Amino acid sequence: MITRITILLVLIVALLLPFTSWSLDDELRLEAVFLGRFASFVEIPNSASKTQFIITLIDKNPYGSFIYDFYKDKTIHGKPVLIRHVKRIDDIGICDMLFINVDTNTQRQAIIDYALKNSILTVSNSRGFAESGGIIQINFVNRKPTIKINYDAAVKSGIKVSAPLLSLATVLTGGRQ
Repeated sequence: MITRITILLVLIVALLLPFTSWSLDDELRLEAVFLGRFASFVEIPNSASKTQFIITLIDKNPYGSFIYDFYKDKTIHGKPVLIRHVKRIDDIGICDMLFINVDTNTQRQAIIDYALKNSILTVSNSRGFAESGGIIQINFVNRKPTIKINYDAAVKSGIKVSAPLLSLATVLTGGRQ
């Protein structure tokens, strides 16, 4: 009897594991697509590159090759998209959007400060990102995207976020929602 129950539990777990990892991959793919959607609804002053829209991923790349393949033939604001991946703040260089995926709050804050000074749109899926001065935070709750926008940080950077995007998000102003 115990062996049958054990075998049944192992089978159930084995059947459920692909769905669990599939939904995580699904969320990451959707998040990668959202990067371009977000960019379409913002106006970045003095765009870094006149010929390309540059999205830079700093530290970890959670999207793997998907992000490169997806944006290969895409345009944002009429410019072809270039995806870059760097490890350090000193390597960021010219970019329009910065996806921040670092381990420590100290690193994250230094990168946010750099981006604010250089009018770079910042995006992350780290909890507390928008409250820390990042512009757009995306998370998934029950497989549904939730978006937070730090409006004050966008204004400070000179970045204009359009009303349609603001209407879909929780907007932080004056340190509050």
